[in-house]
Amino acid sequence: MFLRDAIEIACPDSTAGLYIKTRNDDIVKVVFQENEIAYQIGETTEILSRGLLCATPHCVQAPKGEKALGVERSTFALFMQPDWNENLAFPKDIHLHHEFVPPNGTLTFGEYSEMLLNKYYHMQP
Repeated sequence: MFLRDAIEIACPDSTAGLYIKTRNDDIVKVVFQENEIAYQIGETTEILSRGLLCATPHCVQAPKGEKALGVERSTFALFMQPDWNENLAFPKDIHLHHEFVPPNGTLTFGEYSEMLLNKYYHMQP
C-alpha cells in the first residue's frame, strides 16, 4: 500500500516491489493482486524441514524518482520463528550461511539469529 498525505495512491514507480531469486538464479519481480496472499518460506523453515522446503532469497525495491517524493509504503509481514533457545540441527548440505554452522551442526535459533544480524547489520562491534 502506498500513501501520500494519508491517502492511498497507486505505486508511483513500476519497478518498485518484491523481487525473488528463482531456482534458476533469475531475479524476477513478483506481482500480487489485491485479493491474493503470498507465503514466503524463510531460512529457518528450510533448516527445520531439513531442506524439504526451500528459503526464498528476496529483496524489496522502494519507489524511486520524483513521483515517489513524499510517498510512504506500508506492508504487513508476519514472521514466525521458533523459541530463542530452540536447537536448530542444520542439514549437512545446507547452502545458506554454512560458515556459521559448527562441527556438531547445531546452534540455537538465538545464536544463529545474532550471527545473521551481525553479518548483515553489523549489530556487534
